[in-house]
Amino acid sequence: MPEHACCFTSQGQQLTAILHSVDRADIGVVIVVGGPQYRVGSHRQFVHLARALADQGIPVLRFDVTGMGDSSGEKKVFDDLDADIAAAVNCFQELCPELEKIVLWGLCDGASAALIYAHRDPRLAGLVLLNPWLENRQAKARAQVSHYYTRRFLDPGFWRKLMQGKGNLVGSVWEFVCTLWQALLGDKGTIKAQEPSESCYQQRMFEGLRKYPGRVLLVLSGNDLTAKAFSQQLAQDSAWAQLVGERSVSRVCLESADHTFSTRQAKDWLARQTQAFVSSLSE
Repeated sequence: MPEHACCFTSQGQQLTAILHSVDRADIGVVIVVGGPQYRVGSHRQFVHLARALADQGIPVLRFDVTGMGDSSGEKKVFDDLDADIAAAVNCFQELCPELEKIVLWGLCDGASAALIYAHRDPRLAGLVLLNPWLENRQAKARAQVSHYYTRRFLDPGFWRKLMQGKGNLVGSVWEFVCTLWQALLGDKGTIKAQEPSESCYQQRMFEGLRKYPGRVLLVLSGNDLTAKAFSQQLAQDSAWAQLVGERSVSRVCLESADHTFSTRQAKDWLARQTQAFVSSLSE
């Protein structure tokens, strides 16, 4: 399918994008890039996804946010991307005027940014959220204890290294004890210098989901601490759990996948899940 480079403006900055165009499509996807990445994605993840969707008749726009890749300006934090996302959606509609519905697709804090923005834009029919960034120190610590340290301490290679003097036993034990303490007690008795900003974006994500009327697909990786921490947050926070249940959020998980779905099999699975969700919105 044809791929075209294009540019658009967001708050005085020039942003760069790639359009994967198709003929006569009424629904398309805008990929919101998160973290220190540009429009290609880790392991060419976004390129693979966009081409797979375009092959199925779904146009895609993937773009560099302000200050990243080939876009100008100073890099923004993920919870300040509303203007960039709105500009990208506007550009997408201008380039593909036949579009009636648009889906936002994001990974990690790109998913968080999409969730914060979506309720403000009536053009958005759906959200695909991969391993959303919803940082909670206690949930993250619990995920590390139950998934990372369990595998590590059961790995014979880890103990062989220690016996051969190649590891740092004291450091490993201390690291585990600190993580376990965080998992059990959270931030009690500690100074939480970052809590106001963290709570702010977490609350904005919560309100975004509460106010967003469209459908949501939550995609989680089985081999990823960000996904585990998000699941832990849902398990321990009744408000989040209730909201996700009330909003009838569709949830799928690929147990073998890492954070960026880096294998070809994981990429293909992810493309199929996305295509099925997007196609269901046009029925």
